[in-house]
Amino acid sequence: MKRIMKLALLTALTIVGKSATSTAQDLKAGQPYPFTEGARYSELVINSRINDFKANTSASGFGIFDSQGNLVTAPNNTKFTLDYVPGLVAKAILEAVDYYKDRTEVDVRPWFYAVQNYANYLDITSGGKAGMSFDDLNAVKLYFKLQQLAASGLFADSPYHSNGATLTTAGKRFADALKGISVADADYAIKASTLADAAGGWWHKASYIDQMWCDGQYMGPALLAQMINEYADYSPISDNDWDLITRQFTISWHYLWNPEVQLLYHAFTADPTGEAASKWAGVSATPGAEVYHSAEYWGRAEAWYFLALVDVLEQMKAAGLTATDNYTTLLGYLRQLAAGIATRQDEATGCWYQLLNHDGTYVADTYDTSYRYTSSPVANYLESSCTAIFIAAYLKGMRLGLYDTDYTALARKAYQGFVENFMVSDGKGGIHLVRCCKSAGLGGSNYRDGSANYYLMGKDTKPTSTEGDDFYTEGKVLGGFIMAATEYERLSDAATALSAPRRLSVPDDSIYTLSGHPLAQEPRHGIYIKSGRKHLH
Repeated sequence: MKRIMKLALLTALTIVGKSATSTAQDLKAGQPYPFTEGARYSELVINSRINDFKANTSASGFGIFDSQGNLVTAPNNTKFTLDYVPGLVAKAILEAVDYYKDRTEVDVRPWFYAVQNYANYLDITSGGKAGMSFDDLNAVKLYFKLQQLAASGLFADSPYHSNGATLTTAGKRFADALKGISVADADYAIKASTLADAAGGWWHKASYIDQMWCDGQYMGPALLAQMINEYADYSPISDNDWDLITRQFTISWHYLWNPEVQLLYHAFTADPTGEAASKWAGVSATPGAEVYHSAEYWGRAEAWYFLALVDVLEQMKAAGLTATDNYTTLLGYLRQLAAGIATRQDEATGCWYQLLNHDGTYVADTYDTSYRYTSSPVANYLESSCTAIFIAAYLKGMRLGLYDTDYTALARKAYQGFVENFMVSDGKGGIHLVRCCKSAGLGGSNYRDGSANYYLMGKDTKPTSTEGDDFYTEGKVLGGFIMAATEYERLSDAATALSAPRRLSVPDDSIYTLSGHPLAQEPRHGIYIKSGRKHLH
């Protein structure tokens, strides 16, 4: 097994030139990994960490497969239901599979089989199916690309899961997720009697009563948008689901966007007098002077919202909705947010800080003694997961033509800065991605007040590092960087015309999603197309 992994890693490294290969062999654990223009970091990172990353502190990892679909190394999961962190990694890996499947540089078959195995074995949590947590539904996004790849005919059935069985599993996950979203819309949404302007806004979780978080827009509305376009058995849950999706962003934008700072607060509560948000810094229940939002601008929350806007606008473009008020509204939000985040990029490194409205001079010196991981002062730090997701959102948005500003130089600087600041040797010929905030939130069962000091000293916020038990790759930065690297490699390949992709003919009678992928069955609603001979790119 060690020999197989070593060969896989060396294969990945040969594409970046002799200097990087020799450096990888020489580096000790924790040493920074040098940036090499033209390196296919998506391949290096996937092969290094596909079987070994964590969801916060829980062991995660997909099985390692060979090119014929045989299992070489067992999965490394300690969670036995779908989880949004490995789900994000799986989705990101499939985006790399989709890009490289028609190219000659990378053999993506082992990656496809690894994700296929994860997707067929694990199911949505009962809470997710009951609409009680969008976090528990977000992993369903991986099945969109998985069903497209399984239906393409490019991958032979593995000894464990046929493509037909995979399509059946995907259909079940979509059906359960759609039901969960429908229940959430009915039972776990802000009521007009609580806050009229926020009526219909989806709670982040059933336990977070009357709260909307930036994170939740990536977990919920962005999932529904893709389901409209990519789930053949989709049935609307409202009179106009695009209106419903847009309303989630409109409500959250209204209460979270600070036009002076040009950033979004992490979350808001529709009931500042309620117990759920009583300990939040920033919230005020004073009659006539209510403040509904939390106090700070957390990098990863901002990143989820940013990427959610890009993903939803991608689906709206695919559905032919670019002339609608909904599209115009969300495009306006995206452009304002992209401009605001750009002003917070660290000039020296190209990366972004854990707290976006502070630089490295801000130091947290104390936090609640019952809920902190250290009593020593902690300075604001450059954070890897938000940096990775920002890069992905800028590059994907440019590829889709969504911006009125050219962010190419910004993204390139950030990408190089990411590698130089967060990619280190794991001491075994591969890499780790470090300095990722493990988690952060507001309220709940723990004392999480959302103050600046909380995001730096709170027990759950401790970042990964190159030392001790914290020396590992957390899945949120792993998935974010794989998406960023794949987008960066698209851009680089387009600029250099490195190799022309092969084109795959498909039958004349195929049914296509609006984004150009074949479906395995007739859809139930009418926004799909049936066409003569087409090609997949």
